[in-house]
Amino acid sequence: MKRRLLALVACGMLAACARGGSPASAPAASPGTGRVGYVRMDDLVKKHPLFGQLAQYDANIQALSLTALVPRPLTVGPQLKAEEARLQAQLEAAAKRTDALLAAKGKSYQDRENEAIAAALRGAGASGGPSVAAIQAQMEGTARTQVAGAGAQAQRDLDTYRKQLEAQDGAQITAAQHTLEARADRTYRAKVDELNAKESALSLMLANADAAQRLSLRTRLSSLALDDTQRADANNELQALDRKESDAVAALHNQDAQMLATLMTQLRAGVQKDMNAQVAQIRQRSVQRYRERGDQLRTEFAPANGTLIATSPSGATANPNLPPALRQRIVQLHADYTQAFQADAKQTIADFNKTRSDLMARYALLTGTDEAAARSAQLEIQSLQKRRQDLYEQMVAQINREVKTIAQERGVSTVVSTVAPAGGVDLTGDAMKDIESLHE
Repeated sequence: MKRRLLALVACGMLAACARGGSPASAPAASPGTGRVGYVRMDDLVKKHPLFGQLAQYDANIQALSLTALVPRPLTVGPQLKAEEARLQAQLEAAAKRTDALLAAKGKSYQDRENEAIAAALRGAGASGGPSVAAIQAQMEGTARTQVAGAGAQAQRDLDTYRKQLEAQDGAQITAAQHTLEARADRTYRAKVDELNAKESALSLMLANADAAQRLSLRTRLSSLALDDTQRADANNELQALDRKESDAVAALHNQDAQMLATLMTQLRAGVQKDMNAQVAQIRQRSVQRYRERGDQLRTEFAPANGTLIATSPSGATANPNLPPALRQRIVQLHADYTQAFQADAKQTIADFNKTRSDLMARYALLTGTDEAAARSAQLEIQSLQKRRQDLYEQMVAQINREVKTIAQERGVSTVVSTVAPAGGVDLTGDAMKDIESLHE
């Protein structure tokens, strides 16, 4: 009894943690009969009075791990939000200015190219070649014969694009479903762990409350002076205490089960609601992109009445109805003005990239403190893991001392806590009783 009280005092000075830990084995007992015993160390650790504290360490480590894995905090202060919004507004304004400037320059160079081509056509007509009106009429006739084929091609392209959008939508919806279900599962498992901890705490509290009575009964049972009737009465009282504690824990467990069932219903409803919202957003974006693609194709395949030059990835080609010299002149004019526009646009884009780089650098400075917070969380996790490991090792050491005493009493010379050896004596039950007595 004195040995158990001293062990309980030593345990009371430890910190708390969760299940698991580094593997440990029970110590070998003093040389004796040569019998081999074994214990299930994981089961004994779960019965230790400090197992609830061990579990709390694990819960804290898991909670901090979520913060450490996310490069930025889930919520930011109003000043950080305002600064982010201001930088984003500046970036969007710079992009709009660049787009507008490029559009204006593109139109200017196109107008100048059109004027140069018109001048070339007028010069060709003056020298006896086909007139501008004749060339225009020829091109319009060719365009009309191509309208039907172009429309069919546009529809085929649009159908292909629709199938691509449907495949992308399916992948996005599947990913969203998995994400929402995983989030609900984490919430449910966290609640299960919380309720299990409450049940363990209630069991420990009840055991502590009945410790004195249970100790008295066990003391009576250890007396050799008891007759059979008295011994049976004492055993009945012990069983009554166990039933009372079990009934209280079972009642709480039933209440927790109802709570978990309600939570599961709420989580499923929440997942369905969020899923419906995300599906609607995905579908809306796809419809908008489909309409934009349709407008683009109608523009691309529209009959180009009056177009003298066509461009493609392989290069520019002039209308085949033009004389060879005039075709070459028009292609050369197009190449010259295109090259001039690209050189001018390159500088405009370079200016925008410099502005964007400056804004990104300012944003990186703005969010640097968030990375420091993540590093701080990682250091805290390491500290908790160290304290948890220390507590677990001390718990295992105390269990090993109890197992050693039991082994000596049972005449077992060697005890292992790995795989049960053939013919080995299972000391787990006796050790578990001693560990449970520490609750007293």
